[in-house]
Amino acid sequence: MRVLIIGGSHGGIATASHLKKINPSVEVIIIEQSSVLGYIGSSLNLYLEKYVEHLEDCRTTSPSELLTMGINVMINTKVTKIMPEKKQIKISMKNEELMITDVLTYDYLVLAMGSSQYQTSFSQEAEAKITNYKSLPQAKSAADTLEICQKVVIIGAGLIGLELAESLSRLDKQVIIIDRMNRSLFRYFDDEVTSILLKDLPKNVELHLNSNVQKIVVDQNKHFKEVLINREKTITGDALIYAINPRPNIELVSDLIDVNHDGTLKTNEYMQTSDPSIYAVGDLVSVFFSQTNVPSYIPLVTNAYRTGIIAATNILLDVKIPFPTVQRTVVSQLFGHYLGSTGINESEAPYFGFDVQSVAKTYNKASFIQEDLGFELTLKFIFDRKTKVLLGAQLLTNREAKLELINTLSALVTKHTTLDQILTMDFYFNPKFSNPLHFFNDLALEGILKQNN
Repeated sequence: MRVLIIGGSHGGIATASHLKKINPSVEVIIIEQSSVLGYIGSSLNLYLEKYVEHLEDCRTTSPSELLTMGINVMINTKVTKIMPEKKQIKISMKNEELMITDVLTYDYLVLAMGSSQYQTSFSQEAEAKITNYKSLPQAKSAADTLEICQKVVIIGAGLIGLELAESLSRLDKQVIIIDRMNRSLFRYFDDEVTSILLKDLPKNVELHLNSNVQKIVVDQNKHFKEVLINREKTITGDALIYAINPRPNIELVSDLIDVNHDGTLKTNEYMQTSDPSIYAVGDLVSVFFSQTNVPSYIPLVTNAYRTGIIAATNILLDVKIPFPTVQRTVVSQLFGHYLGSTGINESEAPYFGFDVQSVAKTYNKASFIQEDLGFELTLKFIFDRKTKVLLGAQLLTNREAKLELINTLSALVTKHTTLDQILTMDFYFNPKFSNPLHFFNDLALEGILKQNN
């Protein structure tokens, strides 16, 4: 059996690796149009903050590592056409000065072309501005530009924008963030968390919410000069960055297989497209979100890996495994805080048809005996008003170790756990490490009391 994988993305690599683990005799070929496999899209921040010396280090694998697993890799190779009726693809690759074309056949084809940061209607107005930095070449160009810039304008106050803003602020750059929403991080966090976070916004970071970009102005050399927001305010800068959500790269197959209204490829629960011999993974697909049973575009590395594992399993094994609902679990470090989110937030719950209540509390004691001066943990539960089922949770803390709590909360949401069950849940107690009543037990009690009043 031969399985071709178009794209050396995280989803493609996960598919290839799992195929080989299940059946080492399967022929697996990854076809990647660049020379880089498994590049981590947020690596620019790691590079700017000196966590890594070279951007090239921020990749999960290399062709040589995959070859040791028996996975064939064709880099700098572009797929120009897919012919599903023949189960063939056409490829082109450059060898020195020659362009070589070839045709490959497959038993199964896996689409893993990943995503690109969405381009707005303003994207071509300033040739020298940074439009995105998702790929390795783009990140290198962005790093070179940011090194000589002192004032940077970022469009997008989500995790992508704020993480970059923090990195730049540590380099003593002046940063202006613009977002059309009325709060930052709106997709993951509610006011109880963001209000605490923004109190510690550095002085060299400026935030403009409820602000629509009306126009981008460039100078005579077509370099970014200024941006007009809300038809009245002008913001100048040395560079403009779009830190907004990516969109799937489906151009190669958009006329061959079914596409969802959000631009993702339509798959069934086994990651199979409208063509039974073609699977799609990673940032190309939507997944079912939490208890909503609504397909949502959630382009996270964790989802890419899981869709790849599911696709590989269902290609090779008779017992099919459906892709589970996801909780959109994320963590980040911003402006001295560690924060995490899982499941539905309170603001979006009505849009999914949920009638919810919430409870939030800040804890300042990590354990019964040991002093942990300055300890802070803010927790929020979002639960169904009638059934008390936990639908989402958020946390903000100044202790990195407490981030692991969000994984437990994700599991509780996945299992449709009620506040009554969390209240009586068995957590350990040791006076050196914990309190007699776990944070979750305590907050569940607060929620039950609130729900009964």
